Amino acid sequence: MDEFFRSDIYLFIDDIFFLIDCKAKPEILEKISEKHLNEKEISLSVEDKRNDLLIWNAVYIREIVKSGVSKKYLHTVYNKYYDKIHTLSTLLELQQLELDFIDTYLDIMINDVEIKDNFIVNKILQYLHINIESYVSLDTLSKALGISIGYASESFNKYMGTSIMKYAKEIKIDRAKHLLLNTDKSILEIGSLLGFYDQSHFSKTFKTLVGVSPTEFRNKNY
Repeated sequence: MDEFFRSDIYLFIDDIFFLIDCKAKPEILEKISEKHLNEKEISLSVEDKRNDLLIWNAVYIREIVKSGVSKKYLHTVYNKYYDKIHTLSTLLELQQLELDFIDTYLDIMINDVEIKDNFIVNKILQYLHINIESYVSLDTLSKALGISIGYASESFNKYMGTSIMKYAKEIKIDRAKHLLLNTDKSILEIGSLLGFYDQSHFSKTFKTLVGVSPTEFRNKNY
């Protein structure tokens, strides 16, 4: 009789759910990296990895909703990863995607609780993180949330100490740093994925915020 679950053993370990509940992103990413090494050692099949990620995609959405984040916009990011899982054909690609959606989902959870006493700012934070891979303008944001541009900007500045668009650039560049170190995507692909006009616009923004170009950052830290 088979005594083991035919799935990712982490789905049945309380520690990982405790870390998710604590929003302990570095510790979660460390455990997932250890898991990936084991998957390579045992030559986990692409089919098994794909099935596990479909489960984890749903698990993270459930945990986000449990933490109090509105479900209104979550279907967009969930569907994006659901569709992407089915297009990948190697274990490495699927592992990279897992790191990416953990990064995305934990950022949504962490930043949703960053400002507890202002409903509008929480909604703006949610919107920015959920739409991190889309072009976002004050106009599209305000229309999506049903508030004026002036009210959105004033509220965000007051509670976050920075403008909405500057914050949006900062989180996009943080995501870019993650992609540079954890995937083999080109500079052009990463810039396009994160909604920058072109590679030059992405590289200029990256260097302004990080101090080095994307290529220099990758070569120094990879």
